[in-house]
Amino acid sequence: MFSEEIKALEQINLTDRDIKNMKTSKLAEKKMEWVYGIGDKKTEKLVALGKDKLEEQIANRLLKENNGIVNYCPKCEKIARTPKARQCRFCGHKWFDESE
Repeated sequence: MFSEEIKALEQINLTDRDIKNMKTSKLAEKKMEWVYGIGDKKTEKLVALGKDKLEEQIANRLLKENNGIVNYCPKCEKIARTPKARQCRFCGHKWFDESE
């Protein structure tokens, strides 16, 4: 994912209490800008889409960039981290030696 997409998803998950607590110091405000993209126009535009729409947009872009290739673990059938991954991040199964 692009850094703006990651920051937007993180920002969406912030609560009002988190934001209020972080505005107590200049250092915390800088952290919000850097980590969560607060004030960044690209990130704010993605946040405005909402979580569901943003996740759908990211998924569609990733599928398009990878020619629709989705790599599933042969054991637990969950989606692997990348199209070329050969180890499941969920169950730990490895399929390095299996032919495609």
